[in-house]
Amino acid sequence: MELATAALSSLLSKLGTLLSDEYKLQKGVRGEIRFLQAEMESMQAVLHMLSKKPAHQISELDEIWARDLKELTYDIEDSVDTFMVHIGAPVQAKPHSFRRFINRTMGLLTKAKVRHHVANDIEDIKRRIHEVAERRRRYQLEGVAAGSDMTTVDPRVLASFEQVEKLVGADVPVENISNLLMKGKGAHQQKTMVVSIVGVGGLGKTTVANLVYERLGAQFDCKAFVSVSHRPNMKQILCKILRQISEDKCAAGEKDPEELIRTIRQYLKDKRYFIIIDDVWSEEAWKTIEGALIDNNHGSKVIITTRNVGVAEFSSVDGNMYELDPLSDKDSKRLLSKRIFSEEDGIPSELEEVTMKLLKKCGGIPLAIITIASMLTSKPNKSKYEWYHVYKSMGCGLEKDKSLGNMRDILYLSYNDLPSYLKPCLLHLSMFPEDSEIEKVNLIRLWIAEGFVDGDRGVNLYDLGERYFNELVNRSMIQSLGINETGNALLCRVHDMILDLIISISDGENFVTISGDPNSISPTSKIRRLSLQGSKVDSNKEAIKDEKVMLPTTVDMSHVRTLIALGDAFEWMPPLSGFPVLRALILECFPSKHNNLKDLGSLHHLRYLELRGEFKADLLEEIGNIKHLNTLDLTATSIKELPASIVQLRELECLLTRDGVKFPDGIGSLVSLQQLTLDVTKSPHALAEVGNLTGLRLLMVYGLSDDRYSCVKTFLQSLSSLRNIHTLIMLNDAEICSLDCMPDQFSSPAQLQFIHGKYLILSKLPRWFSSLSELSSICIKVQMLRHDDLQLLGALPVLCFLHIKVIFGGTTDERLMIGADHPFRSLTDFQFMHYERCWLVFAPGAMPKLQRLLLYFKVREREGGAFDVGLENLTSLKHVSIKIHCGGARVAEVEDAEAKCRDAIDKHPNHPTLELSRKYEWRIVKDANKTDTEATKQQSSDLLATDDESNKGSEDSEQSYSDFQGTHDESHHGREASEQSQA
Repeated sequence: MELATAALSSLLSKLGTLLSDEYKLQKGVRGEIRFLQAEMESMQAVLHMLSKKPAHQISELDEIWARDLKELTYDIEDSVDTFMVHIGAPVQAKPHSFRRFINRTMGLLTKAKVRHHVANDIEDIKRRIHEVAERRRRYQLEGVAAGSDMTTVDPRVLASFEQVEKLVGADVPVENISNLLMKGKGAHQQKTMVVSIVGVGGLGKTTVANLVYERLGAQFDCKAFVSVSHRPNMKQILCKILRQISEDKCAAGEKDPEELIRTIRQYLKDKRYFIIIDDVWSEEAWKTIEGALIDNNHGSKVIITTRNVGVAEFSSVDGNMYELDPLSDKDSKRLLSKRIFSEEDGIPSELEEVTMKLLKKCGGIPLAIITIASMLTSKPNKSKYEWYHVYKSMGCGLEKDKSLGNMRDILYLSYNDLPSYLKPCLLHLSMFPEDSEIEKVNLIRLWIAEGFVDGDRGVNLYDLGERYFNELVNRSMIQSLGINETGNALLCRVHDMILDLIISISDGENFVTISGDPNSISPTSKIRRLSLQGSKVDSNKEAIKDEKVMLPTTVDMSHVRTLIALGDAFEWMPPLSGFPVLRALILECFPSKHNNLKDLGSLHHLRYLELRGEFKADLLEEIGNIKHLNTLDLTATSIKELPASIVQLRELECLLTRDGVKFPDGIGSLVSLQQLTLDVTKSPHALAEVGNLTGLRLLMVYGLSDDRYSCVKTFLQSLSSLRNIHTLIMLNDAEICSLDCMPDQFSSPAQLQFIHGKYLILSKLPRWFSSLSELSSICIKVQMLRHDDLQLLGALPVLCFLHIKVIFGGTTDERLMIGADHPFRSLTDFQFMHYERCWLVFAPGAMPKLQRLLLYFKVREREGGAFDVGLENLTSLKHVSIKIHCGGARVAEVEDAEAKCRDAIDKHPNHPTLELSRKYEWRIVKDANKTDTEATKQQSSDLLATDDESNKGSEDSEQSYSDFQGTHDESHHGREASEQSQA
C-alpha cells in the first residue's frame, strides 16, 4: 500500500506544478489535469485508510488494487514528465530558466502538436483510471481510518551498534578469541595462526572480530580488515588488503590478482601482521586470499568470519574454530534495555513479562533484538498494551529451536511498521550488491532523482532526504558506517538478512528487477528499476566473453526509471536510447568495443549520472543535452577533461570529479551548483568564475600552494563571494600555502562551518579565521603554531572539533598554554600532534566541555619523559588516546613515558578511558650498551624519517577517532565531507 501511496505523492506534486502559472496551459487541458488531480487525491485517501489496517487484515484483492494503482501512477508520472520536458519547464524549474528554455524550444514544437500529444495521453489515462475505479467498486474494497505522526530520529541510534552491540555479551567471546590467538610459546607462537569465527547471520561475528581487531591491532606491524561477501571480487579484495597494510594506492586495473598476491607476500615477508577476512562464503575464496598470507614465523594472526561450518573447518587447519553462541537471556535483556531505556533505569517491572516473551521469539540473535527494540522505541508510549500488540504481531518468531528463517517474520514486521515515505527509500537499497558500502550523499541524491523525497517549495530536499536516512538508521534497517568527527555517517550498508528481505519484497512489488544473467529477465515484465550485477572485470579482461551477450530483444526498457549496471553488465545492456524515461544511471565500464554511451544525450529525464571505470572523454560530448541533470559523479573514472557542453547544465547541483581534471571555460554559468571539486593546477582559469557560484555549499580545491600565488589570491577573492558555503576542503601534495594574502575587497565567508585542510600545509594560521563565528570543525596541518593562534581558535564560539598537526621543524620551542582567557568553550574533541619540543599545557578553565583528547608526542623530545600537561583541568574528559613515537628512544624511556601517561590518567577525577599505543616501535634503541654517538645518529635518522612522513601526510594518527574500517583513497575525501555541507 505504502509504495502506491508514495508514488501518488510524487505524482500529485508534479500535477500541482503543472497547474501553476509557470506552465501556460490552455483552458481545456488545465481542466483535464485538474480532473486527474482530483481522481488521484481520492485514490490516495483510500490508500491511506487501507495502509492503516494490520498487515494480516489486508486482503489479496486490496493488494491487487493497490498494485494496479501504483503501476498506473508510474505511467501517468512518466507522461507528465515527458510533457514537461517537451514543453520546456522542468519539474522544479526557476521562472527565469523556464523562459530561456521556452524561447529555444517553441520554434520546434507547434501548439497543435503539443495539444494533440496532451489530449491523447489524457484520454488514455482517464480510461485507465475509470478501469481501476470500476474494479474497486465491483469488489467493494473497504478501508479503516487512522492517523499517524512522522516519527522522530532517536539521537542515541548513531551509537547503537558501537555502544550497545559491542558491549552486551561480547566480552566473553572477545576474551576467548584473544586468548586463542595469543596462546602458545616459542616456535608455536611464531607460526602464523588462523582462527575462524562461525555462526548464523545476525549473530554479531563481525562485531566480535572488530573488537578483537581493536584490542590487539596495536601489537602488530600492519593490519587489515576486509569483507568478502557471497560473490567476491578477488582482485578488489586483494587491493583492499594491499592498501591497508601499505601505502600502495592499488588503483583499479593496474595489477592482476597474481601480481597482487606476489606484492602482498613480498610486503608481508618480514612483518608481523594481523588480518581479518570477514564474511567468507566459500573454500575457493579463502584459498585465493590464503595464497597472499605468507607464513613468515613472525607471530602473525588471521581471523575469518563465516556462516559456513565447512569453510570454518577448512580454514582453521589446527582446529582453531570458535562457534559464536546466541546471547543468553540475561544479555538479551540487557541489549533490549540499553536500546530502549537508559542504562540505569532498565526495564520497568510492568513490562518484564512481555519483554521475556519478545526475547524468546528473538532467540538471542542480536540483530533481531536490536530490530525489535528500534520498533518499540519508535512507539509514542512504552505501554504494556503496545508491547503486547507488537508481540502478537510477530508470528512464529525466532525461537532457538526453530529455523533461522523465522527471523524474516520479525524483520518484515519492522518493514511493515515503516511510514509510507520510507519504504521506497529502503527498497531502493536492494539495487546494490551484497556488502556494498553506499555513500550517504549519493544515496540521498538518488532518492531525490527518483522522486522519493518530496517536500513543499522552499524545503531543501537534501536536508529532508537526510532525515529519511537517519530514520532508517534509527529503526535499525540500515547500518551507518564511517562516522565522522561531527557524529554524522558517511556511508551505510544493509545487513544480509535485511537485504534478503527487501530483495524479496522488491521482486514481489515489481519495484526492482535484479539480474546477473541476461536470460533471467522475463520479456513480459514492465521493469521500473533495473540492477544488472554482472561479473567483475579484471584488467586482463578474462571475465569478458568474446561474444557479446545481450538482453532478449523482447524485454521492454521503456519504463525503466533507474539503471545500475556493474561489472561486465555494460557488455550486454541495450543502448541507452532504449531507456526514454530514465531518471538515474550508475554505469561501470572498462575498455571495450561494446560501449553504450553514445546515446547519453537522449536521456532527457536524467537527474542523476554516476560513471565508474575507464571512459573516453568524447563519450560525454552530448552531456549538454541532459538539461535537467542534478548530479554528475565522475570521481571513479579516468576522465581527465570535461566537455565544453557541460556548462549548459544550468540545473546541475553536484559536480564531483577527482584531481587532475581540466574544466572548460564558462563554469561560472552553472549557477545551481551546490557542490564542486576543482583542481587549480589543471584549471586555474576557473577559480575566478567560482565566485559566480553563490549557491555553493561545499567546495573542494586541489593544488593551492605558494608556488601558485596568483591562484591563491584569486581563490580567496572568489571565496569571499560564496555567502552560502558550509564546507571548504583543501588538498595538495604536502606543499606549503599561505591563506593570508587576502585581496583588498576580501570578506570572510561567514557561513563556513567546516574547514578540512590536513592534506595542505598552512604556513601559519590565517587571521581571517577569527571572524568565522559559525565554524564548528577544523582539521589542519600548519608549519607554525604560536600562542596567539590558540587564542584565536579558542575564541571561536561554536568550535566543537579541532585537529591540529604541526609539521616537523616548523615551530618555536615555547610551551603553549591553554587557559581561561581562550577556553575553547564548545570544544568536545581535540587532536594535537607535534614531533618536537613544543607542548601543550591545560590550565584551569580550559576546554570545559572536552570529552575526547588525542595527543601524539616523541619520547626523546620530552624533558625527562614527563607528562605533566594539566589533564586534571579538563573537567569533562572521558577518553584519552596517546600515541607515542618511539624512534631513537630506549626501551626503558618508552616504558617510563607510558607509566607516566597511565599515572596522569589514574589521577584524573573522571578516570577517563586510556588508549595507549606505540608508533615506530621498530626504531627503539634496544642495545643498552650503544654509545651516545650511535644513539644520536639513530635519532637523527629517525627525525629525518619523521619529517619525510609528516610531509607526506601518511601518519596513521591523522585519522580521527572514528576511523573507517577500510581504506578510502584521496579521491573520495570530498565525499567524506560532502554530507556536512548539507547539515
